[in-house]
Amino acid sequence: MKKESLIGHIIEAFSEFAQRSNVPADAILREFYLKRKYLGSSDRREIAVPYYGIVKNYLRLEAIYLDATGLKELFPELIAAGYFLVFADGDPKELQRIIKELPNEFAYDHPLQYFEKMADRKREDERLAAMPKDERASIFYSMPLWFVTKLQEEYGSEADAILESSNEEAPTCLRANALVTDREKLIEYLHSKEIECEPSLLAPEAILLGKRINAMEHDLFRKGAFEIQDEGSQLIPHFAKITSPRIKVFDACAGAGGKSLHFSALMHNHGEVYATDIDGRKLEELKKRTKRATSQNIRIILPQDRKKFLSNKHNSFDVVLLDVPCTGTGTLRRNPSIKWNLTEEMLTSLVAKQRSIIEENISFVKPGGILLYATCSLLKDECGNQVEWLVANYPGFTLEEDKRTRPDTDGCDGFYVARLRKKTT
Repeated sequence: MKKESLIGHIIEAFSEFAQRSNVPADAILREFYLKRKYLGSSDRREIAVPYYGIVKNYLRLEAIYLDATGLKELFPELIAAGYFLVFADGDPKELQRIIKELPNEFAYDHPLQYFEKMADRKREDERLAAMPKDERASIFYSMPLWFVTKLQEEYGSEADAILESSNEEAPTCLRANALVTDREKLIEYLHSKEIECEPSLLAPEAILLGKRINAMEHDLFRKGAFEIQDEGSQLIPHFAKITSPRIKVFDACAGAGGKSLHFSALMHNHGEVYATDIDGRKLEELKKRTKRATSQNIRIILPQDRKKFLSNKHNSFDVVLLDVPCTGTGTLRRNPSIKWNLTEEMLTSLVAKQRSIIEENISFVKPGGILLYATCSLLKDECGNQVEWLVANYPGFTLEEDKRTRPDTDGCDGFYVARLRKKTT
């Protein structure tokens, strides 16, 4: 794709996201592609990287834009130009010309000095240096100020590394489905397709890819041999330390069921995995995934049937998984639009919701059974602090072990999981 066309498409895509920032950035881009079926796979890849780059770095690009132009009105084409000037060594004169000649509503003859000032890294460095530490990090890493302050309070000198890694591109990771194949055979298959990959050192079924793939193009995916799932997420079912496959598992916040499917494979289709969620649409997706994965021990409980199903299930399950709704701050690399809507009020509301979910489901663990509490958050309020609250309020449970993963230290998404044992007496 010619640079002129590429930049024009990126501006259009970003403009659509800016108008509906409450919608996930990937959903906006999928809609954008569907309306432009003439775009080939290589075109889509060329558009995606700068598009997500703008979404990830918006606060920084906005600050550069405001400083360089003094404008109060937002011009999407200048924000996009700022991305190429800051992250791709773009030429100010060339970008000015391209935007002036765009064949759409974003064509505008902006002064060259706007582009030259946006390209001036010394100018930006001097402006950032004059800011307090928290504010400087907030702008530079394009994160909400309150979130940056909280990370610095909780992680100290490691906070900047977490912030920086949260803006990097997340690796594509597969989980080999043990009901269909094993990791070694799957790696052999991928190599035969000339797909660069390597086994994960963190998760036993995980495979890291050198680049993204279209899973639906692969016959083995359609036969259920693998799922796309982050390494950190794959660690959670293993954390239950299952010693017998003939157990009952209750996945109370299953979503589309990635961890239910993993439990099913770990249990070799024995025992039973009961999966439910408040969103029936996600459970419909789990139905499709269950069939593809050849999982025969997953029982899906629809939202309208949940209350009746659970009415006599106290002290019934060997493992109860609470993968609770959270801020998702551990997945910012994959879901950068989260930070556009991330607020302290949201965190407070989610902490209360997480405790409510614990209270609603904790009685379903049988004596001697396991409660797994998990989030994809980096914030202690949603992780260790919640487990401390749980143990203090439910003395019948003992924390055996917890684990945290981070994008900067582990290379995977930021997950937290705690294994708590229910006393037998």
